Amino acid sequence: MTLFSSLLTGGWQWLAALGAVIAALGASYFGGKKIGKVQQQAKADSASAKKEAAQVAAVAKQQQQHREEAKRVETDNSNLDDAAARDKLQRSRYNQP
Repeated sequence: MTLFSSLLTGGWQWLAALGAVIAALGASYFGGKKIGKVQQQAKADSASAKKEAAQVAAVAKQQQQHREEAKRVETDNSNLDDAAARDKLQRSRYNQP
């Protein structure tokens, strides 16, 4: 008890310094933990955005291919005469009863 009372009366600066050091270590730990979470979330958001961009590009490419195929079929059909167009429609797999 005398040690504790002597520290309080004469060595309170050391206790204050020790308390400040402990507070600084705690603040550093919790601040670093928060920064780590923010960085991890940013990396996850970035990966998600890249994945979504890749999906959008794939859809756009597929749509372009569909447009090109539709245009090719339209051109082929416009070059047919009436008899050939009628025959093509009758032989179509979609015209079967």
